[in-house]
Amino acid sequence: MRNVLLMCLLLAGCSAQMDSPEKRINDFYSFYLTAFVTDTHEDNLDSPKMREYIAHDTLFRLKKILSLNEQEIIGSDYFTYTQDYAAEWIPDLSVSSAINSVSGKVVNVELGAGNGQKQRLNVYLRNEDGKWKIYRVTDTSHHFEQYIFDDRAIAAAQRYAASITSP
Repeated sequence: MRNVLLMCLLLAGCSAQMDSPEKRINDFYSFYLTAFVTDTHEDNLDSPKMREYIAHDTLFRLKKILSLNEQEIIGSDYFTYTQDYAAEWIPDLSVSSAINSVSGKVVNVELGAGNGQKQRLNVYLRNEDGKWKIYRVTDTSHHFEQYIFDDRAIAAAQRYAASITSP
């Protein structure tokens, strides 16, 4: 009984230390947008900063897809759903309160997109390594998702990439 109580106290202490999903998303996008516009390469998928915020499986899939020639699964930046971003739009970042989802939390994010426009995203998080990490991002402004979890699409892209590089 004593060990059970000790374990409960330890777990309660650990969960109290974990940043909220909203803080994690705000911190991530503040870092990511700055890195994206300044070309510091801290937003490289292999960087320690990215491993800090992005789920392992998501990073693995993004790297796999982006390594394929002529792949058509990812057509824009996965975390912003944009081709480019401007530094003056960064202050327009807003993050909503997280809501529960089946596998974790969902946070609505609004990115500045110039001329008073907003790019709206749903960012899905799950607890991994004792931290809230991003595993999925969807573009709610355009009702679109880049299907990085579609194994058939990835297999087809791999076959196509192999066919155009083979003699």
